[in-house]
Amino acid sequence: MRASRPFFAFLAAVTALSCGSDEGDKPAVTPPPSALGTSHIRDILNPESPKRAKSDDVVTVTGASVVAVDNFDETRNGKSRGTIYIQDFGSKEPYSGISLFSPTFVPSDLKVANGDVLDFHGSYQENGAIGTAVFPAGQLLVQLAYPTGTFRFESSPIEPVDIDVNDLKSYDTGKKWVGMLVRVKNLKLLNAPFTDKSNRVTIQITDGVPKDAASMDNELMDLAAGDFKKDQVLQSVTGVVTYFFTLKIAPRSNADIVR
Repeated sequence: MRASRPFFAFLAAVTALSCGSDEGDKPAVTPPPSALGTSHIRDILNPESPKRAKSDDVVTVTGASVVAVDNFDETRNGKSRGTIYIQDFGSKEPYSGISLFSPTFVPSDLKVANGDVLDFHGSYQENGAIGTAVFPAGQLLVQLAYPTGTFRFESSPIEPVDIDVNDLKSYDTGKKWVGMLVRVKNLKLLNAPFTDKSNRVTIQITDGVPKDAASMDNELMDLAAGDFKKDQVLQSVTGVVTYFFTLKIAPRSNADIVR
């Protein structure tokens, strides 16, 4: 009995498909998992990010590098130290830094240092006031509060991003650098060091009324002992940008100040 023509047509089609696919279906290419994870500070902070967080959201940050640990008690009362500043590993993009409020660590006895890379899980907070101190409208102290930090690996300290000091003239133009390690070159000091009644030392670095201008301050190191003068020009200053009513650059050690 002879096979029908439809059967031969079907057999030919199957044979053609088999012959044209010697290797079979190629597997989907899956990229290797990132050693830094996929949830970054800049995703949470940047107003243009689709992952932008809202105040009090619980967030996860992966692959964040420690840029400064505040061990300098400038007010000499034990209340002005302990803040830790972190930044997306290797990132010089705006909005890549943030400070930690009251973190805990895994393992619990971990003492972090510059260059350590960790993951953090905690509450993202935008604070318009701290106690009785109320910030001007539209200005916020942004922190990751009560986060748990899990150690990933040790690395070299990150390099600062070079910025124009005029970015720090206003909160709106400077907020993108808060929490990040920056460097300003050819920095002119606009007054001699000023020490307030709480032992905080500031040196004005942008034009304007001193109480509103940006400054270099002693949050992270002793500036009082430095020989700084009005109109002195420093070759460069590296430090963490911080905010409390005004924007500041906080050098971490004498090595951050190049005369």
